Amino acid sequence: MKASLTKKFILSIKPKEYLKQGPSHCGVYCVKAILSAYGLDDKSHPKFYHPNIVQQETSITWGRNYYTNIFRKYRIDSKMKYANSNSDEKKLDLLKHLLSRNTPVMIRIGNGYITDTYDSFLGNLISHWITLWGYDDDKSIFYIYDSGLPQEFWKNQQAGNTTRTYDEILRDWKFGLWQPWVWTVTGRRNFVYIEINQYGRN
Repeated sequence: MKASLTKKFILSIKPKEYLKQGPSHCGVYCVKAILSAYGLDDKSHPKFYHPNIVQQETSITWGRNYYTNIFRKYRIDSKMKYANSNSDEKKLDLLKHLLSRNTPVMIRIGNGYITDTYDSFLGNLISHWITLWGYDDDKSIFYIYDSGLPQEFWKNQQAGNTTRTYDEILRDWKFGLWQPWVWTVTGRRNFVYIEINQYGRN
């Protein structure tokens, strides 16, 4: 990992549109956004990226390679990884380094954002996937696409539909260690992320 980072970086690619999900399917909304940014999105609705009709209707996912297998079908090399052994500063630097390669990052968080005010109870209960599309050190923010955020709280900006501060990301990303209902996909880990490598490498 390179030592130097620019103070601000926003990806040169972005989804053609940002969509608002219903009560489920957040992971494949992230998948559709990433594939759209690479010009590879070929589904009318994110749920059709699930491999079968049961998952399309229920959004039930299982298996550590669930999302990476979807990306592999589109020749995108990706890996699920964990940053729980890093310091907070190194966790933030990791996300910024990944973004600085001009690739989005998909992270699993605890979702407390049913409004623009964070709900800590829900944040400790509900698993959610979002994508990161840039950062700004001067403002200490990441540019985020959160498909679960109500549209009245979306922001018109260069990338994503909202922003989260570095502290908010560290708080939200620390999710999963004590939530057995998410272990089937990510294991008993906090700070789960999916690293997206360059399109066409596999």
